[in-house]
Amino acid sequence: MDENISWKIVYIACIFSLVILGLAYFLISPKESPYFTTEKMQKIAEFKNTRVSGRKEGKKVWELLADEGWTDKDRIATFLNRVKQGKIYRDEKLIVADLTAPRAKAFRHSEIVEAFGPGIKAYLELGRLSKNPDRPKSEWTRMTANYLKYIPKEKRSIMQGDIELHQKNQSIYAQDISIDYDRSVADISNNVKVVRLDGYLTANFLQYYSDEERFEADGHVYLNLTEVDIKTEIKSQHASLYTDIAKDINISGNVEAVQGKKYAVAQNGIYSQQKKELDLKGEVKTIFEKAKAILKEDTSKKLKSEEGRKILEEKTILTADELIFSTETGDAQARGSVEVTQKNREARADWAVYNEREESILLTGNVFMKKINATPEAEEEWVKAKQVAISVKDETFEASGSVDAVFKL
Repeated sequence: MDENISWKIVYIACIFSLVILGLAYFLISPKESPYFTTEKMQKIAEFKNTRVSGRKEGKKVWELLADEGWTDKDRIATFLNRVKQGKIYRDEKLIVADLTAPRAKAFRHSEIVEAFGPGIKAYLELGRLSKNPDRPKSEWTRMTANYLKYIPKEKRSIMQGDIELHQKNQSIYAQDISIDYDRSVADISNNVKVVRLDGYLTANFLQYYSDEERFEADGHVYLNLTEVDIKTEIKSQHASLYTDIAKDINISGNVEAVQGKKYAVAQNGIYSQQKKELDLKGEVKTIFEKAKAILKEDTSKKLKSEEGRKILEEKTILTADELIFSTETGDAQARGSVEVTQKNREARADWAVYNEREESILLTGNVFMKKINATPEAEEEWVKAKQVAISVKDETFEASGSVDAVFKL
């Protein structure tokens, strides 16, 4: 009897022990613990307020300070949150400084670095290595973007989304930029805009050549310039300009220029910020007064249409080899095979000067004016004069000098 009771006690003790072990296992099971989630199991290391860096062939490629981060279990990538004081190097020379971003990702084997926005900020030079990393940040280009990727093997950087680049007296806006550090060239595209002290430029595509600090703009190039209260608008297929606004802008390909009451077309042109002038060359044709308002849209097509030709017959038109607009006063100068027509009147000369305030054109140098004949059948006759004054506003021609008398037509 006593022996049976002893075995019962042993059985009860064993069962109780198993229950306790089961309860303990249930309490520490990974399925129920937040410290054993799938995400945590994928991380091999976690850190906070740590500076991490990547090297390739013994050379530092990047260095980032993050509030927190971790490395995945395969040690392929490091993930960082709230990045600051970031630096990116090429051949151990600093090319990106003071990088801040909400998130970043760095790959161990390729040393590729990605920063994710919005609100990425950094200082950099467009496709150009810093010769003096310790120089003031004001001499670097200040950048904001939504995405940044540096690919060391290709020696290339990619920026995307709401990009802004600010330096000295100009700013660049775009959605996509690719920088080739070997070629020192940056390809800028998608909603491109360059803002300068004297105006702004827009284009479909922009290339920046760092060694020369030069831009090449292509596709629907539009240049808007303002001096005092004079606005000059230029359209073309191509434009070449520099970060130094004191250097000239070369414009080519179906050039159109609008300034006040003047509209001009030409083959090419040069804008000089220092001289405050736009120099148009090659089959220049200028329409004065209200032609700008009438021919604002698709002007080139309208000029070739029958409707456009009828409109032009009622306007003052000047053709020349070269025409120079003043972007400061609105005045203009024409030279070389100058011809002015107004209704059925014509005059030719070597030179012409347009006065914006008076709305008048003065022709000088080998001047001839076509005489209006009494009948259409009469032969064309030209009268030589010292000068011809043309009023655009009043639509009058006045010749003076080596003629029998001063007369108006």
